Amino acid sequence: MSVQRVQRADAVAPATDALAELSTNLTDRAYAVVRQLILQRELSGGEVLVEGRLANRLQMSRTPLREALLRLEGEGLLVRASARSYAVRRITASHYFQCLQVRERLESQAVSLAMGRVPAAAVQSLRDSILSLDSSQQGSSHWQADDQIHGLFARASGNAMLADTIAHLRVLCRLFEVVDPFKRIEDDRTEHLAILDAYIAGNEKAAEEAVVAHLRNLARYTLSRLSNGLVSDFSP
Repeated sequence: MSVQRVQRADAVAPATDALAELSTNLTDRAYAVVRQLILQRELSGGEVLVEGRLANRLQMSRTPLREALLRLEGEGLLVRASARSYAVRRITASHYFQCLQVRERLESQAVSLAMGRVPAAAVQSLRDSILSLDSSQQGSSHWQADDQIHGLFARASGNAMLADTIAHLRVLCRLFEVVDPFKRIEDDRTEHLAILDAYIAGNEKAAEEAVVAHLRNLARYTLSRLSNGLVSDFSP
């Protein structure tokens, strides 16, 4: 190979790498935006997403958006509706309660495995942020605190598969549109603090029981809303 060809190849390589990085960044951005729209319920369960229309709405090019939608389908947030469209996954009451039952087992195990693994300062900081929540705050603050406490012990468990499964189940629970976080902020705060206080005290059994009690209380709250006729779909 001539010196000129080598020089041209050396010049092309950085440009190719830059384009690949740009494509990855655009895909990541599209993924983050659509995922947030789903979790914030701006895209509701069952809503059909046509690739071209969504690209225009979000002012994104179709290629990174297509790759982002494939990722979201792989995560279970979207289901294929047609060759060029997806639908936001709809979680029924049956699926929701099944998720909570599995989470009881996994999250109680996670907090047990995480005993002694989380720095005291991190636990105290989380405790302070939960205490600062009040019923007038917007849902994003509630969900952020909720994600922090449930994710903290899952990640500290030392079992990546366990942590990933818990995270996935929590996302599915978020898709169930009957759950209204504003009505449970005070109860959630009390229950979350019970989990943290048991952990700080090093009481493994109490921490496990607090996790289970929290999830069962959430199930009872949801069931009461369903019983009041807010939703009639109990189909699997």
